[in-house]
Amino acid sequence: MRADVLVGPSPWVVERLGPSLAGELWTKIPEALGTAISRAINARPAASTATDRLLANPRWSLPYEELAVYLGSLAGATVVSLTRCVYRIVVVRGHIVVPWCYGQTGVLSMSDARPGRSFGRLARDLLHRFGPARPPTWSDVPLLRDEIDEREVAQIGAAVGRVEPAPKVLMAGYAGTSDHGLLRACLGAPALDERGALVWRHVDDLPLPPPVIPRPRRLRFP
Repeated sequence: MRADVLVGPSPWVVERLGPSLAGELWTKIPEALGTAISRAINARPAASTATDRLLANPRWSLPYEELAVYLGSLAGATVVSLTRCVYRIVVVRGHIVVPWCYGQTGVLSMSDARPGRSFGRLARDLLHRFGPARPPTWSDVPLLRDEIDEREVAQIGAAVGRVEPAPKVLMAGYAGTSDHGLLRACLGAPALDERGALVWRHVDDLPLPPPVIPRPRRLRFP
């Protein structure tokens, strides 16, 4: 285990979610993100370049789906989903867990990555609705026009807005590649500095799930 990964949930997470739920998120978030990456790799095992581009695509829906599956049954969790919408949002005791691929190396933690530059339309919308007191500025990295994504983001954001009480945003950052799978997983809360730019208020590194060892194949002889 890396020295920067605590043995258990940090006091910051426990204070916000309670000891029991914090322990569940501590292990289930990396398991969900690892499962999403494994599904992408197994879907196209020979197309590593295309898979790496998929992992970094902010509209990629599998991380949202797996987080909803792994966290949706926890106490105090609500899954927000709509018909014909690729996104599924999980809200756990007043916190929206938003996945974000921040890189392709396990050397750097999410705390080393600048928040915001590679956020997709959904992450930006959720931060605008439920993030810091003032909306962050996105003028340095405009998004390409996508009418379908704009419509789905507006619809799912409005649906999350009906959850009471109004939730806050937690970013479930991860690094991974098609060759090595999940390399690092983090959980953090964004904030704004005095200039209105996004910074990290707090970031924790999460323990990676153990590697899956394939079961030995039974040989059959004629």
